[in-house]
Amino acid sequence: MHLLASRLLQACVALLACAYSAHCACISLKDSQGCPGFAREFISTNATSRFSWYPKDDIGAFDKALSDYVVGQANIDEFQSVFRCSGLDDLGGFSTDHGKSVIRYHRSMICADLVFSEDNIRDCYGDNAANHRRRDLDKSPELQLAEVLATSVVNVRPTMPTPLCRSTCESWLDSLHTIVNNSTLCQPDKGNNREASFDSLRKKCDLNMY
Repeated sequence: MHLLASRLLQACVALLACAYSAHCACISLKDSQGCPGFAREFISTNATSRFSWYPKDDIGAFDKALSDYVVGQANIDEFQSVFRCSGLDDLGGFSTDHGKSVIRYHRSMICADLVFSEDNIRDCYGDNAANHRRRDLDKSPELQLAEVLATSVVNVRPTMPTPLCRSTCESWLDSLHTIVNNSTLCQPDKGNNREASFDSLRKKCDLNMY
């Protein structure tokens, strides 16, 4: 019983420290309209490498910031830094529906990148992320009980997030390829090895997160 009590205390203290720290707060995506496929997951207020939102504990504010980012200049700048498609800028980027620059599963890929970011894994999934391949049946009953109790107290999942389907990632990549191969949007650029960029993105789809 002393061992069980010790593990319960350690699990609760560790997760509570994260949950109530100003530097490590996690909010549920259960009610997110922007990331509906990630309803079981959590997002850290530190996961702001692409955009930030306020109030930090407001999922509606997160959704609005995500929506603004998808059609915003920062997102198109990221795309252009890799592919340099001047025609896309001329037609209004991703904010204009001109039938030539539709990126499939665009939002889903951004949500996955945020959920699986290093900061988010550390803040919202903790040390258990390093051992996420270990089957629950292999864990001692005491440790399983500690995880359940800690999770119920601070509302943080003690496992890795659920991966996005690889087929989703591949459809996203195919749509990018369609845009880049459109001569109206992407003129030839001898100084830009676009196929090398696609090779790198294909490896992204091979990762465990997809």
